[in-house]
Amino acid sequence: MNEINKLPTKLALIRDQLIDEAYGRKAAFPKSDKLWDFYEWLESSDAYLFESEQEEYYDLTIDASYQGPDDFSDKEIISEGFCEPEEINDALRIQYVRNYIDALAEQEQHYVFSIKIKNDNNEVALIGGTAQCNGQGSDTVNWVYGAYKTEDEFRKCFESDDLNGISDEEILKRYFKKNRK
Repeated sequence: MNEINKLPTKLALIRDQLIDEAYGRKAAFPKSDKLWDFYEWLESSDAYLFESEQEEYYDLTIDASYQGPDDFSDKEIISEGFCEPEEINDALRIQYVRNYIDALAEQEQHYVFSIKIKNDNNEVALIGGTAQCNGQGSDTVNWVYGAYKTEDEFRKCFESDDLNGISDEEILKRYFKKNRK
């Protein structure tokens, strides 16, 4: 890595604390401005990200825009022309959300990513989060607090958010709890 993109000393200390957390040597790193400085530096240092090992998990379908339960409604289904008002039922609500999930998976605009960080002792940990591609090279990044020793540990952060295996009952509960007729 060239000197221009080398991790500054104060941020290297934060990286080392995150690795210590992943290895169980320290308690969770507190949410702080220092941690945000570290994340912001990673986001702005393209050379660092390019030279580090970054992984994207397209097998996890995550809605990084955080579309909430209030964003799906019978009114939206009708206004989108998905069906007529008298046709709305739970089966159509479920199909509407499944179409949305399929569109997310196809677009690959919402994704989970991890970055391997390594300290001077060659210990490696994973940090990362979700991102939403906004085009023209800019992504909206939502970092997951903490660091993880293995990929499996990192992926577990997203199991409850992975929309691939969501049940019909969970769709109705999560997205239409307040908005059903």
